[in-house]
Amino acid sequence: MTINPEFQIVEVELDQIVEEIRNFYKPEKWHFITINGTDLGDGKLQIDWFFSPYGQKNIVKSFRVVVGYDAKIPSILEIVPSAWLAEWELADMFGVEVEGASRGVFVAPDAPQAPLRQETKL
Repeated sequence: MTINPEFQIVEVELDQIVEEIRNFYKPEKWHFITINGTDLGDGKLQIDWFFSPYGQKNIVKSFRVVVGYDAKIPSILEIVPSAWLAEWELADMFGVEVEGASRGVFVAPDAPQAPLRQETKL
């Protein structure tokens, strides 16, 4: 059996991401899945905040921003407290500044830093 989820992608500007998620997210209706980063090359990072509705299969909603690696990524912890893990992973794996996130949880100090950036040599 093939699973073909229905993806709904909402492209958002970075300065609007928290407000967009705040207006959308209802904890009794939506499950926060994770935050995913994708290195697009040329110093650009695509970030997706993924959610899925409870009780419905194969529906995924993403809030997407594209930023430079020097951007400060705002936290959504005041809206989705469990997002801390995904935010800290994003900070470690891509070497970006995420508001309130600590580094060194997923990448040891003596390991290559920002291992998911295309420019990082492993």
